[in-house]
Amino acid sequence: PNRRAKLVGVAGSEMVDTVDIDQIDLGRRSYYGLMAPLLRGEHIGADGIIGLDSLQDQRVLMDFRKGLMAINDAKSLGGNAGYEIVVTARRMSGQLIMADARIDGVQTSVVIDTGAENSIGNLALQRALSRRAHHGTTTLNSVTGQTIEAQIGFGRALKIQDMQLNNVWIAFAAAPAFDALGLGKKPALLLGMRDLRSFDRVAIDFASRKILFDLPRATL
Repeated sequence: PNRRAKLVGVAGSEMVDTVDIDQIDLGRRSYYGLMAPLLRGEHIGADGIIGLDSLQDQRVLMDFRKGLMAINDAKSLGGNAGYEIVVTARRMSGQLIMADARIDGVQTSVVIDTGAENSIGNLALQRALSRRAHHGTTTLNSVTGQTIEAQIGFGRALKIQDMQLNNVWIAFAAAPAFDALGLGKKPALLLGMRDLRSFDRVAIDFASRKILFDLPRATL
């Protein structure tokens, strides 16, 4: 056991117990001296979550064609070959933030959130897209067990450099995670797995601050 710490989730903030972990082995790699918050299994759906503190010098590859997720250095995962779009991001609290994206013409900061199924927009983005119709509400669940209500909306087109995602389903909510990342006041989006599956592959390279996209074959 270690000290208690404040954990910021998508639906709220909560003080949680933490433990010191001497070693985690992930494949052939090992990570040492970690402090981890204790969460209830029913809220995270697994025995644990690999956090950004273990990924800062790594690349995370999600290959949706093969149904594969891999963590290693960029060279071991094939380098940058085959990716049509490479975006350089800025770093904030360990996350990589793409600052030059646009949703229906609105400049929006985008963070890839592999822990979210659906994409989540902040209230500043909702206000900027206020002319769009809303399509009911949904409930967002946090790893702390907290919940928050969100309004459902759509962005007709999300553009990041030369790529475009159409009809992006967005849950708009006052999620504390935006403020924790310094993204509370300007339009921002947590891009979830539902939209990431539109690509054949996505690689998040924390070491070089680059996010790489392999466009689906039908669009080439």
